[in-house]
Amino acid sequence: MSQYIPTTSKWVNVDGLHPQMKDRLELFFSDARVHGRVAVVSGVRTRAHQAKLYKRYKAANGVLAANPDRTLPGGWRGSWHMTQLDGFGHAVDFRIVGSKLSTAEVAKIAKAYGLIQTVASEWWHFQWRNATGIFDGPSRLPEQVIDWAAITAYLDAVGHNIALVAIRKGSQGADIKATQNLLANAGFDPGPADGIFGRRTKRAVKSFQRAHPPLAVDGVVGPHTYKALRKAQS
Repeated sequence: MSQYIPTTSKWVNVDGLHPQMKDRLELFFSDARVHGRVAVVSGVRTRAHQAKLYKRYKAANGVLAANPDRTLPGGWRGSWHMTQLDGFGHAVDFRIVGSKLSTAEVAKIAKAYGLIQTVASEWWHFQWRNATGIFDGPSRLPEQVIDWAAITAYLDAVGHNIALVAIRKGSQGADIKATQNLLANAGFDPGPADGIFGRRTKRAVKSFQRAHPPLAVDGVVGPHTYKALRKAQS
C-alpha cells in the first residue's frame, strides 16, 4: 500500500494504479484541506474481482458494478477500476472519513490536481484520464496513447517463446514477468511481478490450472496454460 495514498482497508489496491495517477493522488492527499479527511475506498480490481462484483449486482445483492466484458471507447475494457492491458487501473472511489468536508469541496480540490469526476451519478468516482486523453493537472503531462496492438503483439511473442520452451520454477526473465501479470489480472496472486518464477508463482499457476480443467495441474506454464491465461483476460 502506498504510504501517501490512504485507504479504508488493507484490501484496497492502490499500488496497481497508473504511476501518473498515483502522483496526482499523492499530491491531493498531501493537501491540508483533505489530509486525514478523505481516503480511497475502492481502487484497482482484477477482472475476476470485477466479475464477482458484477455477478452480485446482477443478483441484486450488491451495488452497481460494470460488466467486465463490455468494451469502452478507445479499446478500454470493463471498468476504469479494472486492470487494463497496459497493466494498470485508472480510477478510484473516495470516501469522506473526517468531518466538515462536503462532496463538492472534495471534487473541487481533486479537480485542481487533475482528478475528475467522470460518472454523473457517483460523486465519489474519480479518474486522471478517459478514452480521449489525460486531464489537465497541476502540470500538464504529455499525452500517452495506449498502443493495444503493440501490447497484444508482445503477449503473442511471449506465447511463441513459451510454445518453444515452457516456463517453470526457477525460470527468470521478461516472459515470466508478463505471465505473472496475466496471473494477477486473472485473480491468482503470483506475488510481485519480478520476473522470477518462484514458489508463490508456482502456487498461483497450479491454482489457475486447477480452476481451468482440463489443464494439467503441474505448476508449469506451457502453451495450453498460457493460452488459457490469455483467454482469461478477455
